[in-house]
Amino acid sequence: MVQLLFLGRFSELAPARLEQIALPECLRTLSGLWDRVAQENPGLGQAIATTTTKLIINQCVAHDLSRAVADGDEIVFLAPMRGG
Repeated sequence: MVQLLFLGRFSELAPARLEQIALPECLRTLSGLWDRVAQENPGLGQAIATTTTKLIINQCVAHDLSRAVADGDEIVFLAPMRGG
């Protein structure tokens, strides 16, 4: 299982069932996880795909979507923040 957090605008779109998901053997990269989130919730997937989304894995910004994901990881989907 991985823990998913959706911050900013994404928190309004993400259903509670996406807070933790099991990782099948075929899903072992951030890119694959991103695709899975989009399949589970197309509205959220569209919002993530059309913004400058940052992914943070275990408190480190991920610069490469081919980075491996493992059970126990925490992945944050961070929407762009707007000043005010």
